[in-house]
Amino acid sequence: MKQINWGILGLGTIAHEFADNMTKLHPIYAAASRSLDSALAFQKEYGVTKAYGSYEELLADPRVDIVYIATVNSQHYKCILACLEHGKHVLCEKAILGNYEEMKAAMALAREKGLLLCEGMTIFHMPIFREIRKLIAEGKLGTIKFVEAELGSLKEDNPANRFFNPDLGGGSMLDIGTYGLSFVTHFLSGNITDVCHLMSPYPTGVDETWSIALKTDTKEIGSVNLTFRAKLPKRGIIAGDKAYVTIMNYVRAEKAVLVYPDGSEEVLEIGETARALQYEIQDIEAAVSTGDYSLAFVDDTMKVVELMDRLLRAEGRQ
Repeated sequence: MKQINWGILGLGTIAHEFADNMTKLHPIYAAASRSLDSALAFQKEYGVTKAYGSYEELLADPRVDIVYIATVNSQHYKCILACLEHGKHVLCEKAILGNYEEMKAAMALAREKGLLLCEGMTIFHMPIFREIRKLIAEGKLGTIKFVEAELGSLKEDNPANRFFNPDLGGGSMLDIGTYGLSFVTHFLSGNITDVCHLMSPYPTGVDETWSIALKTDTKEIGSVNLTFRAKLPKRGIIAGDKAYVTIMNYVRAEKAVLVYPDGSEEVLEIGETARALQYEIQDIEAAVSTGDYSLAFVDDTMKVVELMDRLLRAEGRQ
């Protein structure tokens, strides 16, 4: 497979983690920041071939095949469109978008140009979930009845923090909500027919805590609980009538426990949490190389963005 040349836009914390993982696979071609000094420092740290002091310069480089967008949420849409207009495939950090109309417009442009547009959702790419999908298909869990995800991220109680800033796309839905919804909708079958929720806001007006219930036309129930101001376990549960499986740290899981009605357990250990971004990069590169965009779970992302938009609009956050 031909090496794919990556460009990185936005060089904050997550970009550093992404770059550290990419260098374990192959060199990074380009990186761009609004500050050339920042780009040069990033270049030196990770051995990047090209450093640019503007996003526009990176996008104008014909050797860049795909761009990883690691900017703040509020800049995602503008950056996605710019990348696509320049003929670049796009992997955008979660949450890719919270507005479904923008998501549909961006996806339509990507399809028009024959490009991949996808979200950096590690859940979809962990080997343990590939095995769980296989077990479900084989009937090991029986008929699925209930899927649950919890995630509580105790952020500093600081209104100036970007997590609580409405102008920077703050709020728990666009930060951790996409994980919970991605997990639950990934393992629910059928079409979602009913959605109900409770939301408690932070003083700045952004969404702080959610409890969300989903129902499908296959009579399955999904539950997602989120908060920015308390700790909850990163726990996912998939329950069928023959067994249930619990996955701790489901965002980047490497272990799952199957529990049967008689109380007996079976432990699955597949993959490595530390390699989560490497699995993601490898799947995205395979999607670009083969043209099989199902490897990037684009349909799953569309479903989640539509749900996030619906929930945020119901609370006047769009």
